[in-house]
Order: sequence, then structure tokens, then C-alpha cells
Amino acid sequence: MTELQQTFLFYTMIYFMLKGAVFVAFYIVTIIIEREARIRHAQLRVYLKQKRNAEENRWQVAYQMLNDKKLAKQEQALLSKAS
Repeated sequence: MTELQQTFLFYTMIYFMLKGAVFVAFYIVTIIIEREARIRHAQLRVYLKQKRNAEENRWQVAYQMLNDKKLAKQEQALLSKAS
């Protein structure tokens, strides 16, 4: 094998090693990003669940107050008719 062929094979080997290293690095970065995204998604689901529960409680109080007003008006109307 000539010196030129040996040099070519050496640089070809280095090229493929670097190419493999880049692919491995991208794979590892992808795994890390995916893990972070899954964690953030889980945190978002918990946050939205808490927010939904708080909204439900807030509106529950509002509807309870509205129903109390309606009931009071109905009782007032019944009392005025009975008099």
C-alpha cells in the first residue's frame, strides 16, 4: 500500500469516527431534551389541574351565591302572597 493510500485510509477513518461521534452527541442531546420536555409536560399537567380545581371552586361559590339569591326571592314572593 502506498503512502498516499495509507493517508487516505487514515483520514477516512478519522472522518467516520468524527461522524459517529457527532451522531452519538446528537442522540444524547435528543434524549436529554426529550427528558426535560417530559418533565415540563408533567409539571404543566399538574399546574393546569390545580388551576382547574381553583376555578371550579371559585365558580362553585359564585353559583351558590346566585342560587341563594334566587331562593331568597322565591321565599320573599311566597311570604308576600301568603300575607
